[in-house]
Amino acid sequence: MTSNESYTAEALLNFLKQAGMEGLINPATARARRKALEQLAGELSAEERADIRRIDVDDLLSRFHKLEGSSIRSETLQIYGQRVAAALAEYLEWLEHPETFTRARRERLRAFSRGEGHQQALTPEQQAAERATLESIENPSNVVPVPIRDNHVVYLANLPLDLSPEEADRIARVVRAFAEEKNEKHGRARA
Repeated sequence: MTSNESYTAEALLNFLKQAGMEGLINPATARARRKALEQLAGELSAEERADIRRIDVDDLLSRFHKLEGSSIRSETLQIYGQRVAAALAEYLEWLEHPETFTRARRERLRAFSRGEGHQQALTPEQQAAERATLESIENPSNVVPVPIRDNHVVYLANLPLDLSPEEADRIARVVRAFAEEKNEKHGRARA
């Protein structure tokens, strides 16, 4: 049986922190959900803070939007809503059935890491692409995973939905400058 203290906004924030550290939830996902909740927390009523089951995410987003007005993009607000809704659902599921929640998560992680079924024949490149796809499902459209090596993914964040080719080239030039600086430093060190 869970106490009323388990349903506070503070308890949810603590869960997101612990679940990320313990591997119950992808750490990046847990951080993103926690940040979204922290961003919207200022609009939580005292009743919602005391009992998160009272939170209506759409109503919360509406209150937040009225306060912030045009200073927040609608896409960002929508992502916050998705993340808070997912955090609420997972936390309430965990409170109801912590044993099965933990076991189911670990079994899915083990199955993925062992490569059960058809995944056994995947090349390292295919595994990296699959990992990026799975991570992009948990990280909505404002974070784009880019696998650059085996076991290394770079995340591009806050790309506008209407990114122009010129803007993409500007971003690519900045990234290229990092690689060129490194090459120049190594060249000087060898000389």
